[in-house]
Amino acid sequence: MSYKELRATLDETDHDKSFDAFAFLGKLSSFTSLATDEDQMQLARELLIRVLDREAMFEPYSLIVQTLLRTVGLFPYLDANKSGVATLIATEAHRPDAMPKDIVFTTKQAEVYRTLMAGRNVILSAPTSFGKSLIIDAIIASDRHNNIVVVVPTLALVDETRRRLMRFRDRYKVITHLSQKPAQRNIFLHTQERVVENTQIENIDFFVIDEFYKLQIDEGQTDERAVLLNHAFYRLAKQAKQFYMLGPNINELPDGFGANYNCTFIRTDFSTVACDTHLVPAGSDASTRLKNLVPQLSGPTLVFSGSVKGARVLGKAVAEVLNKFEPSEMLQDAIEWLSKNYSPKWGLVQSLKRGVGTHHGKLPRSVAQMLVRLFNRGHLDYLVCTSTLIEGVNTAARNVVVADNKISNRKYDFFTFNNIRGRSGRMWQHFVGHVYLFNDPPQSKLEFVDVPVFTQNGNAPDALLIQLDEEDLSDIATKRMRQIWEQDFVTLETIKENAGLEPWGQINLAREITENIDQLGPMLSWCGMPNYDNLKIVFDLAWRHLGGRSGAGVNTAAQLTYRINQYRSQPSYTAQLREAIKGKSGDEADEALETFLEFARQWVNFKAPRLMGAVNRIQAEVLRRHSYTPGDYAFFCGQLESMFMSPVITALEEYGVPIQLGERLMPILGAPDTLDDALAALAKRWPEDIVGISRFERALIRPLCRTDVPDQISVT
Repeated sequence: MSYKELRATLDETDHDKSFDAFAFLGKLSSFTSLATDEDQMQLARELLIRVLDREAMFEPYSLIVQTLLRTVGLFPYLDANKSGVATLIATEAHRPDAMPKDIVFTTKQAEVYRTLMAGRNVILSAPTSFGKSLIIDAIIASDRHNNIVVVVPTLALVDETRRRLMRFRDRYKVITHLSQKPAQRNIFLHTQERVVENTQIENIDFFVIDEFYKLQIDEGQTDERAVLLNHAFYRLAKQAKQFYMLGPNINELPDGFGANYNCTFIRTDFSTVACDTHLVPAGSDASTRLKNLVPQLSGPTLVFSGSVKGARVLGKAVAEVLNKFEPSEMLQDAIEWLSKNYSPKWGLVQSLKRGVGTHHGKLPRSVAQMLVRLFNRGHLDYLVCTSTLIEGVNTAARNVVVADNKISNRKYDFFTFNNIRGRSGRMWQHFVGHVYLFNDPPQSKLEFVDVPVFTQNGNAPDALLIQLDEEDLSDIATKRMRQIWEQDFVTLETIKENAGLEPWGQINLAREITENIDQLGPMLSWCGMPNYDNLKIVFDLAWRHLGGRSGAGVNTAAQLTYRINQYRSQPSYTAQLREAIKGKSGDEADEALETFLEFARQWVNFKAPRLMGAVNRIQAEVLRRHSYTPGDYAFFCGQLESMFMSPVITALEEYGVPIQLGERLMPILGAPDTLDDALAALAKRWPEDIVGISRFERALIRPLCRTDVPDQISVT
């Protein structure tokens, strides 16, 4: 029988009472034995996963199923109590060293693992459900390396990965924040920005880049994050002995890349879950179609929207259908906490009462992490999200509803679509995932990933090439850089220190200061706290020369100046939050609240201090050269980064501790000076012994506290 015939037979089992499971397994066995290539073997694998989804039906023939699972390499699904001796022996060969005994690799995972253990560099392209991250854990468990760097694209992934890697805390210090001091053996778990900024990263034995396809920079675009990821790869590859880069759906790398970096490219479609795709009939608007679809769904469901506004609308649509939902005790605690610490009028609070979360980039990191954990633990049936959840964050979704085919008004490509679709199904929980499409999928195509730091082609921006040593530049790139090297407005050292920022913008900024030194010099030579005019000049220079971009309620340098000055005049996070929604209700209140949250996170905490820091370095050099006393903006930049509170509070927010809770924890923990001190203080305490915080807040900090106490309540 063909795959289509076997699949059709299996799909009819729910209605066909005469189904002969033994005969079906015989035909599946023949199909499997005749598989001549990896594509056919993957089809056999998928059929077997669907058999596992109907376990009761095939229970009398479990030994046959176990033998077939072994044949297709799905060793993690083998049951020792149902397998023969030969299968048990083969299973043992797929257990990684020094990992818990319940960890078993598939045949393809084992191949990747053995290649890495043999000392080779590996680039892996594999589906979401492959288990790429488990291989990282196995390499760490081998105890071969003293200093390891794991690069992930977002802080949400930093938090998720940190929780997983804390199993190695008896051997390594897991470092996520720039303020933390390295120990003798370390795992640096960073975004690309922090890899570039962290001067303490040295003597690296092994590094990992997750979602490595983000190295690519599309023609005609300047992607600062991609520039920094290329910079991070270059810096790490110059010193590390070995690397492992992983991502999905990649078909090809640049010619010569593998040979240059002595690496093996492994591409596979090996998957441990199956997926059914359904096209939802067209007709009405997305909200109505979603309302009609929801009653047909069972199991935890992700709903994808291309915008924050769209996510709000779709979240309300789902909530209207789920009018009989009863929140669990933990979810009720979360609702009460969010109502008290943000606003009872917040649309998120209202949708949570119906079992629907809304996840997007405007949320505080701790709240976004909270929602994912509530969803994964079964407290939420639905999580409506934007693209914030497609970059590797693991969820327990059985269904994915793709209600949009755009991200920020730009149609997504096949690669992004595959990433969204890959969120459906999860090993052991949902053997078969379901994807519901409101639009036709984009055309399939083979994905090529350029690595600009290696190819140094026209897509490689000056901001990247300037970071490379001269001997590593191509002849064409050297010619491009020579003009920058030979100009005398700002030194190469300063340009490099402002990593990711366009060199000619920095040069033009220095030129403007030089040509107007008598006018600008006195206004730029401030230290400590600036006045309004000082701020205005700094942000105007940064906006015009360093690439200020609209977003999060800021469209001009003047607006940025006004809002930063307004924030520092009342630097209470809670007070600012209350002021943002004062006198507003409904969608207007939601928009105002989330715009403030995004502004605090994007501008106050990150963009404004980064731009100001770059101007600081340039003005100091230019003013000193012209016998002016240079300014020093370091103190104010630090105040911005910490949002005018203890930097420990904002650092703890990345660990899932909301700012409001962090403020109250500080005196309880003895006002620690550093993140390491705060984490050490929490690690010595039992959550139940911390007074002055609620039951829900104890659940939030439990993963950071003593682990030798029963986990009675947890959202982790």
